[in-house]
Amino acid sequence: MSKHWAALLLVLIQLHCSDCCPELCQCFSAAKVVCADDDMKTLPVNISEQVRELIAVASGVTHLDGHSFRENLTLTKLVVLNGVLKTVSHDAFDRLLELQELEISGNSYWLMFDVRTFSSLTNLTRLLLNNNKISILDGGIFDSLQKLEMLQLRANILSSVPDRLFHRLHKLQELDLSFNQISSVSADVFQNNSLLRVLSLQTNMIPQLPAGIFTHLDHLEELNLRSNHISDLSTDVFPSSLRKLILKKNALAQLHPSVFHKLHHLTYLDLSQNKLSEVPSDLFQNLISLKKLDLSENQITTLPGTIFKGLFGIKSIHLQKNKLSSLEVGLLKDQHDMEQLYLSMNSLQSIPDGFFDELDFQCIVQLHGNPWRCDCGIQYLSSWLRNNLRNVDDVTRVYCQAPGFIRGHGVVSVEKERLDCAKNSSSEFQSSSDTNITEIPVHGNDGGGVRCSLRDANDVATIQCKLTKCTSVRFQALFEFVDGSESETVVSEEWLAPAGCSNGTT
Repeated sequence: MSKHWAALLLVLIQLHCSDCCPELCQCFSAAKVVCADDDMKTLPVNISEQVRELIAVASGVTHLDGHSFRENLTLTKLVVLNGVLKTVSHDAFDRLLELQELEISGNSYWLMFDVRTFSSLTNLTRLLLNNNKISILDGGIFDSLQKLEMLQLRANILSSVPDRLFHRLHKLQELDLSFNQISSVSADVFQNNSLLRVLSLQTNMIPQLPAGIFTHLDHLEELNLRSNHISDLSTDVFPSSLRKLILKKNALAQLHPSVFHKLHHLTYLDLSQNKLSEVPSDLFQNLISLKKLDLSENQITTLPGTIFKGLFGIKSIHLQKNKLSSLEVGLLKDQHDMEQLYLSMNSLQSIPDGFFDELDFQCIVQLHGNPWRCDCGIQYLSSWLRNNLRNVDDVTRVYCQAPGFIRGHGVVSVEKERLDCAKNSSSEFQSSSDTNITEIPVHGNDGGGVRCSLRDANDVATIQCKLTKCTSVRFQALFEFVDGSESETVVSEEWLAPAGCSNGTT
């Protein structure tokens, strides 16, 4: 190559230097620049006019102001993530008039914004300000963002929300306020956000919801209120448009029968980890679209037989970790297409005959963690288990709790003969007739207040004592072998008279 052409090539390279990838950055395309280096103290200004996305991850940038970006930039997306940003001035984004998406998240310092910080970003549709230790937001800080469709403020330390913070965001569809410290919200905080589809207030400190706070949100489909302190719900609090409602881990001890009656489109309802001990029989009466219902980890002792009436499309019912001791035989008569039924970790001893007959063969059932009583009253469950082994989740953990001689055996492995009522009754009668009962003389000054007897049945000796007066009792036993010698082992036990016991009988 001649010197003339070499010089011309060098000039061309220099002329295009402004299009080169900035130092400490990577250019994956002409439109996208990613910078990730804590040595970078300012955002690059020598980026091409073709760049539309600038992403800075774990950089050393501490300040953003009016000089952080050069003029004539047409960025549509800016991300400053996991950095050490301390301040964002009022004019920081004045040159980014085309910006549509802005994220400033994961900064290690307490980040504060001027009320005018976002005033020039009139084309912004997405704003993410997560995990920045933001404690205060001025009520007018978002007033210029009238095209905004998504706003995330999760994992900050907000304790309150100004009443008019979102009032100019008429096109807002998604709002995330989760993982803050919000203790109250006003009834009209979402008054002008009628297009909201998704709203999350998860993991805050809200004790109650003002009446009417959501009712005008006619497009709201998903509402997450998990992990708050909500103890009561008014009957008109939820909009009829809801499809997903999460109330998990609150303080709900009771529910009004009509609290969900307008939710005809609801497909998912989570009421787990509350304090419910009973459920009104018509609580779910109008939830004709419901697919999944979670009532687990409450304190429910019984369920009305008609509680699931009309829920023909439901696929999943979670009732694990409650205190259910019995079930109505027709509880699942409308649930022909169930896929999950979780009854584990309750107080069930038996299942009524025919209880599972309406379930589809594909339904997965959980039954472990219940104190099953394996006598003739469990014949139906034992037979159903044998015929539906693949439908039971971890069937080897479905144990017998009683009678004592069979405790720990798997319900599915108990011999049918042991569950025969006639044979069991005959066996019990035979055992009773073979029992030898001997009165035991009692020595003491109780005036005949203690009567004891020895029962000998099947090589097992049992001593039973009855107290007819308020008295203390001391028991001692010395064992004697057949050859007449005495054992060195002496059993001794003492029971004091019950507290408050008088001279009368007990």
